[in-house]
Amino acid sequence: MSMVEEFYDEEEELVGFRFNPSEEELILDYLLPKLGFDQPKTIYLLEDKDEIYAKVPWRLKHTENGIFEPNEWFYFVKKTNRKVKGWKATGGLKDVLSKKNGKVIGKKRNRSFYVGGEPSGWTMTEYSSIGNQNQLLCHLKGP
Repeated sequence: MSMVEEFYDEEEELVGFRFNPSEEELILDYLLPKLGFDQPKTIYLLEDKDEIYAKVPWRLKHTENGIFEPNEWFYFVKKTNRKVKGWKATGGLKDVLSKKNGKVIGKKRNRSFYVGGEPSGWTMTEYSSIGNQNQLLCHLKGP
């Protein structure tokens, strides 16, 4: 029995706890282990959701849990080269820096979902590592 299994009861509610990682933690503790560069240090598994660009965000089957804020999800997504319908970049590709040494550890891009030329209130931030721009960690927020 692992330490997590020994001390964590799925029936037990984590009162007051929310999943609120920094951008650095998203890249170092989630994205890099997903890419095989490091061993996972966390017990929370984020889902793969490759159809995130193919459907309007409110039609995706989102897994509800008590860890994420309401209308907020984190997914691993394979980067697609096709035109992403509805999602528009709201800025350029930006560096994510390590707080320890100031070095670039990844990239991020913000997007908004548009319907009929108007923003819908849905936003997404795509995070990628320096070594692999094809696997993204996406932070999706609904209105």
